[in-house]
Amino acid sequence: MQTGLKGKIAVVTGAAQGIGRAIAEALAQSGALVTISDIQDEKGRATAAELGGNVVFHPCDVSDPEQVRGLFDSVVARHGRLDIAVNNAGINTSRPEDRVTVDRYSEEIWHRIMNVDLHGTFYCCKAEAAQMVKQQSGAIVNIASIAGVVPLRLQVGFVAAKAGVIRMTEAMACELGPMGIRVNCVSPGSTLVEGTRQLFYNNRETAERLVSFIPQRRPGETHEIAGAVLFLVSDAGSYMNGHNLVVDGGWTCGFSRDF
Repeated sequence: MQTGLKGKIAVVTGAAQGIGRAIAEALAQSGALVTISDIQDEKGRATAAELGGNVVFHPCDVSDPEQVRGLFDSVVARHGRLDIAVNNAGINTSRPEDRVTVDRYSEEIWHRIMNVDLHGTFYCCKAEAAQMVKQQSGAIVNIASIAGVVPLRLQVGFVAAKAGVIRMTEAMACELGPMGIRVNCVSPGSTLVEGTRQLFYNNRETAERLVSFIPQRRPGETHEIAGAVLFLVSDAGSYMNGHNLVVDGGWTCGFSRDF
């Protein structure tokens, strides 16, 4: 695929590992100059070193608007522009004991997820749009989840936050499209990362039950999510705007589910 990304200036949040790392790697391999951010300082620096000279690390907690502004001010000061922004940073409950019905759902967990997944995405979008409006160009991709598309059980905070990200993406596309800025969303299904390994895929019975709801009968790989992002920010996706690209192996197309 001809991406047209050589020399483009890109930022990927939450990129020390997992999906974010795979996205940063795909962008760098396509010739983009990538700044990755994460709250994991040591791991973020190691990831940037492993991915090579096109990638640098800037620590950032996206739930802190001052840190977010500092991240994007630094990128623009270094490069003079911002062409691509991928807002991937996000959290969810990872312990089985925290996955409970709404009457027992922790308010502390609710606020923590909202502060990172929804508020943090907003802070990043605001800073990115401020620069892209000046340029009258740019591409933003927000990483949501199928949890924002279908009502998954026992994780009401994550469901609400990701649904908000999808609707925010659509609103931004309407606002910013006339200014030459495209805003899209990717909603991964169950993807093989450290968190899902611990929660689902280390137990054979749980893993088999989960993939039974996926027509392709397997979890996604991080490079498959990265491929969707690469398409949306590339020349190949130049007429894609306000779209939520679901990458889930067919899970949400109609299979029975109780997750």
